[in-house]
Amino acid sequence: MQKQTEKKSALRRRWCRRASTALFWLALWELLSLRLPEVLFAGPARTARSLLALLASPGCWRSLAGTLGQIAAGFLLAFAAGLVLGAVCWRLAWVQALLAPAVQVMKSVPVACFVIVALIWIPSSRIAVLLSAFVVFPLTYQSVFSGLSAVDRELLEMAKVFRMPFSRQLRYLYIPQLAPFVLSGCRVSVGMCWKAGIAGEIIGLPRFSVGEQLYMAKLYLNMGDLFAWTLLIIAVSMLTERVVVWAVDWAGARLEAAYGNPV
Repeated sequence: MQKQTEKKSALRRRWCRRASTALFWLALWELLSLRLPEVLFAGPARTARSLLALLASPGCWRSLAGTLGQIAAGFLLAFAAGLVLGAVCWRLAWVQALLAPAVQVMKSVPVACFVIVALIWIPSSRIAVLLSAFVVFPLTYQSVFSGLSAVDRELLEMAKVFRMPFSRQLRYLYIPQLAPFVLSGCRVSVGMCWKAGIAGEIIGLPRFSVGEQLYMAKLYLNMGDLFAWTLLIIAVSMLTERVVVWAVDWAGARLEAAYGNPV
């Protein structure tokens, strides 16, 4: 009984902290809207009205679906490539040395520079796919490589000496060590691929995309729509992150179940 009371009290305190934090930032937002010109800044009430109007518009959902599909395609392609090549490079040092310059370039080149070059070669309708993959691949690759590198070499040698089947090695050595790295990489890469994909859309202006809508709102100084689209991007990015993390957790559990017994 006492534990339940303490749990309810901790939950109540957590929600109070969240509510007070939200109220603080809303108050600060409202204060800034009162101080700044209306043509350059939208307050909470104006943004809420614009958001409701956007959600009632079919064009909003079409743009969100188009951008989400492009970014999801780039994320999945880069995530799969990062998993495979990260494992291959951990196993084969010469492949890791071969790919190291390309990975470093992908980590260092600014997105805006890459967009300008990429638009010479590919249509603007595919720019979000390429940019999402461009951002996600090095993060996933590095997460997999670092996770596998952190596996205890002595345990691997012991597994080899005792001829432990690969199924047991996968369950007891690789997956537990790799999962935290992959989850951490997913959390970072989901937000990054949204930023990169939409930045590319703002430059390339593909039709029926979030980037196009943001650019048009900025062009006509429609701050309400601009802030509303920004809130939508944040919400969809957070939802996507939760879905991806859940999917990785689910896949890890299925792998453990599938390889739980020796072959």
